[in-house]
Amino acid sequence: MHASRHRATSRLLTFAAFTALALTGCGGTTEGPAATSSPAGAMPTATATATAPAAENPFAGTKQFVTTDRAWTEGGLTKLSVRSAEKKVNTQFDTWEIVPGTGEFVTVTLTKDARVLLTVPIRGDDAPGTSGGEPLPTSQAEFITLLTQLEPRTREGAGFDLSFDGEGRVTKVQSLYKP
Repeated sequence: MHASRHRATSRLLTFAAFTALALTGCGGTTEGPAATSSPAGAMPTATATATAPAAENPFAGTKQFVTTDRAWTEGGLTKLSVRSAEKKVNTQFDTWEIVPGTGEFVTVTLTKDARVLLTVPIRGDDAPGTSGGEPLPTSQAEFITLLTQLEPRTREGAGFDLSFDGEGRVTKVQSLYKP
């Protein structure tokens, strides 16, 4: 019975990893701006703001994989301090490996209606009837609270897919599942 439960868990994790790759468009292709990814630490050092013109904002219309060191509300908007990171599938354990960047953290601003989808470990493991890899919607305020309450080591090892609009504002935050 233990072996069949292990195989079922392994299949679920594999399915979740490949689903995440398909849904986020981070499967290694390099076509189009949505698949553009920067090497770890290569995020520009300029602060991305909601008022910067798209031509001056390197994040406009892109998707980025990042780590964050903090989140807060300022002037009614949610802000994140982020830097580029890399995510790799660890096929040995059917999990993600996050390679943090080494560049400076930059501030990005979420749109007021930005979607926040969280998985384990960010949202905790207290959602009955769902797997830890299933991204569940949460409010921006709850996201800030959950991120702030994480142990520093867990927060440092957490990764997020961010989607930016044409103005360089974050329209979607999705945490990367890590058991």
